[in-house]
Amino acid sequence: MQKLMLDESDPKPAETDSIANYLRLRRTTTLKRKLSFRDLFFLSLGGQAPFLSLLTYATGVIIYSFLFSPLIIILGALLVLINGLVVYKLSKKYQEAGGYYIYAMYSLTRRLGLETGWMYIFYSAFYGSAYIVGASFLLHYVFNLNPLISALIVFIPAITFLIMGTKPSAKYAEFSGIIEIAFIALISIIGIYLAHFHFYNPIQKVPSINKIALAILFAIGIPTGYGSITPLSEESINHKDIGRAALLVIIVGGLVTGFAIYGLIDAGLYTSQLSSIITSSVPILNLLKENFGIIALIFMIYAAISDGILASLSFMLGTSRTVYAMAQKEMLPSVFTWLRGNEPIMASILTAIIYGAISFLGLITIKNPFYLFLEFGAIAGLSNVFVHLSANFSLVLSSIRDLKNRAKIIGTYAIEKIFNFIINKTTDLIIGISAILFSLIVLLYSMATVNKIVENLFMGWIIIGFLYAEIVDSIKQNHNH
Repeated sequence: MQKLMLDESDPKPAETDSIANYLRLRRTTTLKRKLSFRDLFFLSLGGQAPFLSLLTYATGVIIYSFLFSPLIIILGALLVLINGLVVYKLSKKYQEAGGYYIYAMYSLTRRLGLETGWMYIFYSAFYGSAYIVGASFLLHYVFNLNPLISALIVFIPAITFLIMGTKPSAKYAEFSGIIEIAFIALISIIGIYLAHFHFYNPIQKVPSINKIALAILFAIGIPTGYGSITPLSEESINHKDIGRAALLVIIVGGLVTGFAIYGLIDAGLYTSQLSSIITSSVPILNLLKENFGIIALIFMIYAAISDGILASLSFMLGTSRTVYAMAQKEMLPSVFTWLRGNEPIMASILTAIIYGAISFLGLITIKNPFYLFLEFGAIAGLSNVFVHLSANFSLVLSSIRDLKNRAKIIGTYAIEKIFNFIINKTTDLIIGISAILFSLIVLLYSMATVNKIVENLFMGWIIIGFLYAEIVDSIKQNHNH
């Protein structure tokens, strides 16, 4: 299939039979397969932003669950792992760019596919913007920089890498990710060392169910970086690597962060620094600064800036590929299918505008960047659960459909093959239904605890998405007639 790119050798619309034919050819292009398993793993790890998540999302977990925090991290990782298994199953079936949007469009309906893609854009944009704001908060907190300038320090490199493409971004992600995972593992060891190898009991004080649900809403933000790579199937050398990389990142991120939080609280309990941990906006920064001085602080600031760039970049890639995929299916304007250097240039520009608008308008409106981060995190967490509910239903319904189809032709298969197929699809059903129930519980309890602005923005975007789906379908039907 011929690949068309917007460069000097590109055919101009006037050189084709018509503008319509030109745009039709644009929609038949595919992205080049260039991402290995290692690339996907580190891009996903970048979307997870392990160190910045430890300083930001984990702080939200500590605020709501305190001593119980390490177990909250594990519960959050469990929810993410169940949803990750769903993505693992679905990613083996579909090779197109678009991720959750493609899963829902083929497994559910065209309209629900559009709504899922619509919500993924919302989810990824707020997740990525939350990391820009989180890095801005840390720079403001440590150096007293203007939050807008701090955000620019992260935003400009991120959009530069976005325009350059996935391969340079993956190389940067690999370099940064290895350093950060090693440093976070070191934090847990340092915490236990400072506690003189005493170990506290995290279940001595269990929070209320509402606080647990809200804490989990922030906890799922820590190992959820795999959501940034699901739309990259078309660019992966082996599309099955999407699910494999997602599962590995969830396990690594959840375990390393859980141990780091435990080490932090353990150190606070046994070194009389507990009050500073409770009252500090950045407890890990304060703990390491007090015990290891300026060297630790310099490295942590580097890691925070690096994570802010990489996490926002990873989600920008996911957003732009979803926009590109929706445009290919005529659910967004065809201009967003245009390629330059085999990169969806117009979708990337739109993505940069969306992230810039959310981050900078948010910082202008709300002067406290840490409070803004918490609000962005809550919005992204709710939309994250919604998007994964769509994926969960996609797996359940596609499994039921596969079972029905196989039942129609059962006479042509050996008994052993039939049995194995039924077992596999039954397992998919169990995974999907479990993920649905777990996600619904978190969504319902979280909706009861977030503030009205967050709730209204979340519900408003869903309603706008359904209205947009109706408009698109109406235009499509009129065009067909």
